[in-house]
Amino acid sequence: MPTTQPSATPDGLPVLEAGAHRDARSGSCVMEYVSVLAGERFTDRPQCTHPAVAALAWQVNDAVSHEVRQQLGLRAVDLVGAGRDHDGPVRPLVLAAVARAGLALDPENRFFTRLVRRVGAAQERAAARRAAGHDAGDGAGGRIATLLHVGPVNHACAHLLVAARAAGLDGAARDAMMLALLDDCLASLRGERTSGRTPATTG
Repeated sequence: MPTTQPSATPDGLPVLEAGAHRDARSGSCVMEYVSVLAGERFTDRPQCTHPAVAALAWQVNDAVSHEVRQQLGLRAVDLVGAGRDHDGPVRPLVLAAVARAGLALDPENRFFTRLVRRVGAAQERAAARRAAGHDAGDGAGGRIATLLHVGPVNHACAHLLVAARAAGLDGAARDAMMLALLDDCLASLRGERTSGRTPATTG
């Protein structure tokens, strides 16, 4: 079960679709809906959300079934601003959430065990920079910085979906896993994640 509940349902929830869209008339993914809520131009990369968090939301949006995708509208308010005011690098927190979901499926998975080590090293470097009085942020601005966040998250999520297939998860279990993953990530950014949650379940 997710550790936290999404914010209240926004008025006028759209019908969410997979993929990116030209404009709101042709459809909307969850991040495009976030851009509308935030008052930005229609885009799946709104400035209000850290690119690593947005990348995770894209992956969840496209991986779940159409019916379950509609539940992402309940997370849209939480995605507005997600990661932008976090004190420290955001990408390691996102990748750590993916690693937890992957290791819940396969505790011996080499990709996710290595990912945990890389995330830990990145967090240690950030802590050392903070202790030395330096900026411990992760350079979220600009096209190149955005690609540096998006690529690793997309790659980790691809491994997670492969692990889900290898574990024999059916569509409903995969949907639950991906929703719980997004909730886990958002809770981590708020400092609310608690141990013991099973990533493959949802409320």
